[in-house]
Amino acid sequence: MTPTPPGRLETSCQSLEALGAWLASRDFGRLEDDALPMLLLAVHGRDFTRDFREEFDAGDDWAPALGRTARAVGRAFDFLREDAGIAHLSLVPRPDVLPLLCRFFHLHPQPPAESRVRLAHWLWRHALFDTARSPPDTDALASFALLTPDAGASVRALLDRVGPPPPRGWERYSQPGMAGLASVADRVEANALLALKPRHLLTSAVLEPGPLLEVQGAVAFLPLFPPPLSGAAPPPGPGSDLLLTLANQVFHPVLAPGRSLLGLVRAGVTPSAVFPTHALGPDALAALRLGDGAGFLARRRDGLVTHIRAFIRARTGADPEEDASIPQE
Repeated sequence: MTPTPPGRLETSCQSLEALGAWLASRDFGRLEDDALPMLLLAVHGRDFTRDFREEFDAGDDWAPALGRTARAVGRAFDFLREDAGIAHLSLVPRPDVLPLLCRFFHLHPQPPAESRVRLAHWLWRHALFDTARSPPDTDALASFALLTPDAGASVRALLDRVGPPPPRGWERYSQPGMAGLASVADRVEANALLALKPRHLLTSAVLEPGPLLEVQGAVAFLPLFPPPLSGAAPPPGPGSDLLLTLANQVFHPVLAPGRSLLGLVRAGVTPSAVFPTHALGPDALAALRLGDGAGFLARRRDGLVTHIRAFIRARTGADPEEDASIPQE
């Protein structure tokens, strides 16, 4: 249970619990209980690594503080979804950015479009390449201290601190390995797959990531071939090492009993325009229909590698000419 601010008033969003429920209603995910006090502190420029009862007094006026926090967190959620291309809270590559984003959008409710784009580049560079710094709290506070009333200067300072993307920095994320959402790499791959705007294999309707992730969580990334732990036989050939990777997963609702995703793909009932939205290329589909399960997984893996690399370059604002000038290995 989160601590409740003293002086609680009987109006909307007059407690951290009410604030959490309001944020959860936005189809972007539910914050952990201990995150709300931290974000409240961050929005108000306090030390968010401390117990919030040490930073706020019983005599503080909680209604305005909770209102400011609700607005700032809501704007940060909108930025993550609309500018950073992150469809759900569970897919934020490194959640340690949330206090900084909430403070930024409290200081700058409507930052210039260029600042939003560059802030999104910072978020992805920080997540992917800024991994050898001081302890997380120290690093987060150092970045937090760079925020000023000047939105453009704040974003420039953040980008200077993290530095440009390293040449071919995407290589460490090149091999799809996602079976869950536990690691930064898993969440990068999930976001890359969702950037294709997956469609329903039967109806062709665009799938809304937020509601589906709310209902199914990581299980929304369903296997095509049954994974080995299910007791089913793996696909023929040397493809079993790919069964627990993104090469064997699609983002999709669970189907009714008696139907299988693999069966739909094989049967030809899925409209051809749907396949690219799941990174199912012609070569992979041809292998599948010939009964070459291992070939299907290998070809889909290759297509995903190409897509994930392009996704990372776009999201981090990498210079495509710089990457192109470095020979492929």
